[in-house]
This record gives sequence, structure tokens and C-alpha cells, in this order.
Amino acid sequence: MITENEIKNLGHDFWKIVKSGVHGSKAEYLFVNPGVLAPNGLWLKLEAHQELHRSLCDEVHEWVGDLSIKVLSENPERVQVNGIVHWEATIKENGNRIVSEVGEQWIIERGIDRKLRWTNYWSDSFTYAKGSAELVL
Repeated sequence: MITENEIKNLGHDFWKIVKSGVHGSKAEYLFVNPGVLAPNGLWLKLEAHQELHRSLCDEVHEWVGDLSIKVLSENPERVQVNGIVHWEATIKENGNRIVSEVGEQWIIERGIDRKLRWTNYWSDSFTYAKGSAELVL
């Protein structure tokens, strides 16, 4: 079955791509349905998501606590994951710093090639630290 460590590694692999600034198509192999659902309900194609992150620098992504993992299916292996990520970034345009806890709600499945992919990647909430800048979508 899909483990917490595998899930966290999948997140780190994606966040490396996010911070790199490459075209969003470079992350498609991590998704069944390429794209990210933002807290405001906006569906972002991966290139639009990358474009948003290109306006930022000095990004930090760190898992906070344990993940909640619910098995949805054993064949294919599919889980629902809920967790919190501490996320920081500096807005290039003005130097303001975003400091937040991001709620993540994901559906992940293991493909026939044994690799994990998101079927649904939803950052469902931002909780900003006092004095933090906010991300404008």
C-alpha cells in the first residue's frame, strides 16, 4: 500500500519542479489529471501554476506533522491524503514575505508502472501568519 514516506517524497518532487521555474509540462508525469485546485476553487493548469510561482523566490515547503491517509482502493492502489505544509515565499515584485500553513487534500494512485501520481491535487486552505503577505490568485 502507498506509504506516508512515498506521499511526502511525491510532494517534494513536485515542489522541486515548482521552485525551478521550468515549464509546467515538466511536472505532468506526476499527475493523472494535470493541474492544481486552489483554495478559491480556481483550477490551474500546471503552466499557470508555474507562472504564479515564477513571481516568487526563496520558497520553502515543509511538512507539518503526520498525514491523514485513507485507503480508497486496493486495485488500483489509491489513497486520500490530508496534511499541512508550511509554505514560505518572497514576492519578487515587492520583497514581501508570505508565511502560511497550506492545507493539502490529495487523491494519489499507484500506476501500473508502480509510480505514484495525483488524480486530484487540492490546496484547500491558506492560513497566513500574522503580518504575512498574501498570495494573489
